[in-house]
Amino acid sequence: MSLILFLLLSLNNANIPEFTQGFSSQEPIQLAEKIDTRRRGLRGNSCDNPPNVWAISMCQTDSFCYANPNEVSLWLPPVKRADGSNFVTVKNLDTKQEITKRWQVSDITIPWPIEEVPLTTGTSYTIRLSNRDGSNSYSLILNAIPPNLLKLAERLEWMKEKGCTRQVEMLIALRDV
Repeated sequence: MSLILFLLLSLNNANIPEFTQGFSSQEPIQLAEKIDTRRRGLRGNSCDNPPNVWAISMCQTDSFCYANPNEVSLWLPPVKRADGSNFVTVKNLDTKQEITKRWQVSDITIPWPIEEVPLTTGTSYTIRLSNRDGSNSYSLILNAIPPNLLKLAERLEWMKEKGCTRQVEMLIALRDV
């Protein structure tokens, strides 16, 4: 039994230098912990940071601001989605326009379906994510940033007033970098 364990451990460690090349000394440990929790089927709550300012985090939805409709996407971390594929349904509550699309776990974001469900400022939408584990629904209000707000400070203040606080924080962090 111990011989088999030794062989398995040595096989797993054989690829570590290739996998961790280019990372700092702490990152391989953090990456290994992330991989280990996925293998055990543990679901983490890593909804802190969407990949960009214009990705709608489906972890905490209520109000979302956008400048360019073509940049808007939906985001939910893979640990929050089931293995395999998911289906996402986007519905405009005013016009009742609705579309259901497949969302592969390997896709970090999915573009907003502008052709089928156009973005309308001040309008409420529901987004339903369905998979083999069931479904979750999210509600949000989309707000187009007025083009006449030319200064960043004006835009940020307007976004705060509309409840887009997370996006404001991300924009300020990007500006400070």
